[in-house]
Amino acid sequence: MGAILVTGAAGYIGSHTCLELLAAGYDVVGVDNYDNSSPVAIGRVEELAGKSLTQMYELDLRNTDGLHAVFAEHEIEAVMHFAGLKAVGESVAQPFLYFDTNIGSTLSLIEAMERAGVRKMVFSSSCTVYGSPTADQVPLTEDT
Repeated sequence: MGAILVTGAAGYIGSHTCLELLAAGYDVVGVDNYDNSSPVAIGRVEELAGKSLTQMYELDLRNTDGLHAVFAEHEIEAVMHFAGLKAVGESVAQPFLYFDTNIGSTLSLIEAMERAGVRKMVFSSSCTVYGSPTADQVPLTEDT
C-alpha cells in the first residue's frame, strides 16, 4: 500500500487527519508551506501518535517542480487536500491572492497527481468558505 499525501498537513484539519492516519497504520507524507500553521503541530502529531510521518515537506503547492519531486520520491496512493487560505474578509480584500493560492495550488496538485497516476483525492475546507449561516441553514449541506 502506498502513502497518503496530506496537503495543509500542519493546519487544524490536516494535523488531526495525519494523527488519525498514523493511528490507523498508514504511511503519511505531509506538505505545508506554514502560511497559516506551524511545524510545531507536526511535532505534536508525531508525539501523540508515537511515530513519525514518512516525510514532511515545507512546500507551497504552486511550486510545481517541488510537488512533482514529492510524487517521484514516494509511492502516493491517495491525496487528502486541506491546503488553502480561508479568511472571508481577507479574501474579499485580496481576491487575486486567494484565487492564485486556492485555485492555482489545487490545479498544480491535480496536474501532479495526473502525472503520477494518482486518481484518489479527498478535498475538504473550513466551513468559513460558506459565510455565516442563518438558523434555518444549519447544518450546512452540499447544496449550500
